[in-house]
Amino acid sequence: MLTVKEAQILINQQAKNFGVENSSIENAQGRVLAESIFADRDYPPFNRAAMDGYAINANDFIEKGIRDYTIVEEIYAGSIATEKISEGDCYKIMTGSATPLDADTIIRVEDTEQFDKKVVFKIEQLKTGQNIAKRGEDKKEGDLVFKKGTKLYAPEIATLAVLGKKDVLVYRLPIVSIISTGDEVISIDQPILSHQIRDSNSYALEGFLKNYNIKITNRKLVPDNKELLTQTITEFIYSDILILSGGVSMGDADYVPEVLNSLRIEKVFHKVAIKPGKPLWFGKSKNGVVFALPGNPMSVQVAYKIFIEPFLRKCFGLTEPPFLKLPMAVGRKKKVKFDEFFPCAINNEEISSLRPSLVNGSGDVTAALYSEGIALQEAEREELKKGDIVKFYYW
Repeated sequence: MLTVKEAQILINQQAKNFGVENSSIENAQGRVLAESIFADRDYPPFNRAAMDGYAINANDFIEKGIRDYTIVEEIYAGSIATEKISEGDCYKIMTGSATPLDADTIIRVEDTEQFDKKVVFKIEQLKTGQNIAKRGEDKKEGDLVFKKGTKLYAPEIATLAVLGKKDVLVYRLPIVSIISTGDEVISIDQPILSHQIRDSNSYALEGFLKNYNIKITNRKLVPDNKELLTQTITEFIYSDILILSGGVSMGDADYVPEVLNSLRIEKVFHKVAIKPGKPLWFGKSKNGVVFALPGNPMSVQVAYKIFIEPFLRKCFGLTEPPFLKLPMAVGRKKKVKFDEFFPCAINNEEISSLRPSLVNGSGDVTAALYSEGIALQEAEREELKKGDIVKFYYW
C-alpha cells in the first residue's frame, strides 16, 4: 500500500496547466498569474511627502541655523509646486504630495508653530531626507513586481491597479465535475427518509474549490447502479478533473473501481496508508484525472486537503500548501500504523497550541466543525504527548 508521500508524488506527476486566458482584475480574485508583471514606471513616481508638514532645504536648518521660515506655497496631493524656494523659505505640504526638487526634507506639523505665512520649527536636529519617500525606492521602472505563478488576493489586485494592469493573463480554471454515489444519498431539496442522508460532499468540495475561484461545471447524484454510474462517468469524462465520492471500498455495492476500469480509465493506484481516506482511487483519463474518494465526509475533506489541493497548486505553478508547526495542547494516541490526519482547534493562549476535535469516526458529519484545520500524526508516531510539535494545515 502506498504511503501518503508516494501517493502525492504519483498524483502530482499528472499535473499540468489547463491553458491560459485573459481576466479583468475585477474577476481575478483567487486566480493565478500566467505572466510576470513589471513596474511600468518608478514607484513612488516622484519624491512623495510621507506626512503633513513643511518642506525645506535641509542646509538652511543644519548649516545656517535658520528656524523661522516663510511659506511660499501650499502643495496638496495631486498638484505640483509653481514657486521656487530661496534661503529661509519653505512649502507647506500635505501627505502624498509631490515634493519639489528644491526641497529635500520635511518637518512634520507637530514640530512647528505657524503664524499666518510664517512658521517656526521647534526642533533642534533633523536628518536630511526625513519624511520623504524617495522616487523609485519601492520599485524602479522595469523591476519585477509579480512572478508568473502568483496567486492573486486583494493586495495583489490593488497593486495591479496601481500598475495600470486592467487585464492580466491567468491560468485557465479546470473543468471540474463531481459525482456523489450511494443509494442512501439524496439531494438537499428532496424529502428525506430515516435511512437516508443528504449530499454534503459535493458542497464541501465546492467550498474548497472556491478558494481558487473554481466553479463546479457538473454535479450529480448517482445511486449504486452500474449502468447509471457508467452513463454518468461517460457524460462527465471530458472534465479536467472528475471527483467521485463513495463506492470505492470493499462493499458489494462499491462499483466505482470496476466501472472506471470498464471505461478504460487508467488506474494509477487504489488505496493509501492514510486515516481517514484509505480507499482513495486515482487514475487518468484521456482528458484529465479522476479522484474517487471514500464517501465519508471527513475522508472527503482530508482527501481534498492532502491530495487534490496540492495537485491543483502544482497545475497552477504554486508551491505546496503552507502548513504550521504547532505544539499539542493535550496528548493523543492512534490505533493504526498509517499517517493520521485529525481536526484541531487552535488554542490562542500565551503559546498557540492544538486541541483535537471530538470525532466519532470518518462518517461524523460534524467532525470538522469548531476546528481551524487538520494536524498530522505520522505513521511511526503511535503516541503524541502534550507539547509535541506536529504539522497543521488550515482548512
